Amino acid sequence: MRNIDQTQTLSLSEGLNHFQVNVRDDIAVTLQILPNTQGTLYLEVLGSGSMTLDIHVGENSNWKYLWINHSNEVLHVKEHIIMNENAHFVANYGEMSLGNHKKETHIEYCGLGSHVDFRGAVVAFDTLDWKILADHQAKKSYAMVTCNAIVLDNARLKLEIIGSISKGNSGSETHQMSRIMNLGENVHGMVYPMLLIDENDVAASHAASVGQPDEEQVYYLQSRGLTRLDALKLIITGYLMPIVDAIDDEGIKETLVQEIMEKVNNQWQE
Repeated sequence: MRNIDQTQTLSLSEGLNHFQVNVRDDIAVTLQILPNTQGTLYLEVLGSGSMTLDIHVGENSNWKYLWINHSNEVLHVKEHIIMNENAHFVANYGEMSLGNHKKETHIEYCGLGSHVDFRGAVVAFDTLDWKILADHQAKKSYAMVTCNAIVLDNARLKLEIIGSISKGNSGSETHQMSRIMNLGENVHGMVYPMLLIDENDVAASHAASVGQPDEEQVYYLQSRGLTRLDALKLIITGYLMPIVDAIDDEGIKETLVQEIMEKVNNQWQE
């Protein structure tokens, strides 16, 4: 693992690229994924302040991306992902920290056939305001934005998810699926799905739900000997585990699984 604690530009090599970003005041980081490569980018983010993150995904590259937010302070992130021709990116986000966080993720499709599979896993312990824009500026580009979120006691979550296909970018697809589960007292979870389509020959869809836990699932788990609290913790953990698929290194994967389970257990007690 390498530390990033100041503004810089880095080129990524194939294989696993693991960074810990320490935000203090303002920091700008540019990561360049070279064309015709494949690998994994793993970012762990700590600290407070403002961060600008630009990720350039080179043509014909095929990468996985895992973002884990460890910051328990005030953090503002502007993230810009630039997708070039035939670039494929599987982007996994773990937002499960305390603190007051605002985030803007702009995925810009600049190349023909660029493809992003976006998976967000959120446990809101405090405040998170996240705007996600899939901005199609190329033909035959593809976006699938999936967000699963849990909102706990006294937490605030706002998700704004936009799929935009501009005129002339035929053959493109932009899809959204968002689920927010409210748990506890005085919770406030909202999702705003939007489609901005200016081209006829495209495919676009969005679906969103906000609600309480499925009582049938809870009842089934309790029938297997779990308490209600343990059943709910298991459901929460299940929401987060898909992001682990982004990691190929077994040691890192095991550490991440343990961290997820400890976070849920320590932050939500009887």
